[in-house]
Amino acid sequence: MADAPRISAALIVKNGARTLGNCLASLQSAADEIVVVDTGSSDNSRDVARDFGARIFDFAWTADFAAARQFAFDQATGDWVFWVDADDVVLHAENIRPLVESASDETGVFYWPYIYARDTSGNSLVELWRERCVRNDGSFTWCGRVHETLTSDRHWKPVRSDRVVVEHQKESREARGPEAGRRNLDILETEYRAAGDRADARTVFYLARERADTGDTRGAIRAYREYVRVGTWDPERYMAQTQIAALYRRLRRYPSAIRADLDALTIRPELPHAYFGLAESYYYLEDWPKVRHWADLGRCMPEPDLGEMPLTYPMVYRYDWIIYYTNALYHLGDLDGALEWTRKALAMRPDDESHRANMEFFSG
Repeated sequence: MADAPRISAALIVKNGARTLGNCLASLQSAADEIVVVDTGSSDNSRDVARDFGARIFDFAWTADFAAARQFAFDQATGDWVFWVDADDVVLHAENIRPLVESASDETGVFYWPYIYARDTSGNSLVELWRERCVRNDGSFTWCGRVHETLTSDRHWKPVRSDRVVVEHQKESREARGPEAGRRNLDILETEYRAAGDRADARTVFYLARERADTGDTRGAIRAYREYVRVGTWDPERYMAQTQIAALYRRLRRYPSAIRADLDALTIRPELPHAYFGLAESYYYLEDWPKVRHWADLGRCMPEPDLGEMPLTYPMVYRYDWIIYYTNALYHLGDLDGALEWTRKALAMRPDDESHRANMEFFSG
């Protein structure tokens, strides 16, 4: 009888003491060893890791996440290795070992769902599949200085399993400090400038996201437009186009936002995001019939499958549009409809002040 495969967990850490304990506690029972690579902590991250029996290594930070993760993988001695960040927790970690033990010879990588953020009511805000657990046979390599990914020189069969879920314990920007807000953007800007006209689509897409997150709205629009021109994956091109629309709404340029969402529909007309974006734009223009029209179309569309999108924002198509819809219904004289949808919204977020105020107003 073959020996049971050994499993390693690999992390890179810098000043992660606030969250590292919860992370390691969540995965400790599933890993035969824990490898923690410290990239320059000034807090007690190493002490926390040591309390969980981790093997600790130093790695000088070179503004390259892939290099740091590769170093962590290189220290792992298990037959399989999985990775998380210090501000993640692993849910249902007890299922990792059965998954690995049941893997076929053709299976080389497991994808697990990643819940990146929740609201105060517990609703998932951002979800995606991530390659998490791979055979530790040297065939997998980390690529990308930021928003890094695992690639392989072999044609392994990938398996997606929701029996294990990784959840990000998102800290506020204040808690993470000003450095965290600029770190990814600075790396991407450097890569983009160095590549010149040869910048790859992936760099451009993530550059647009980081610019938007740090408040550079116009710079984000430029980068998203560039990505729409050079990108080849339609779900991501669609997402970029809807982000352009959202950024135009941030600038209160509603006609431009409308054109951007209409362009998104030419890429993937069956996805709901652009319909709800159009409803929001027309809300700000106080065109109530068009708010209702586009929201009605959007809510008839199926929810996108997590497997076909780079990432999903569940509340965008389950909740965010309802506030525009209920106000439009009220202005169009459909008070019963406005009340019904306000109740549905409050069932998802009971403490939403706008919907609570509307409930009182509509019921008055």
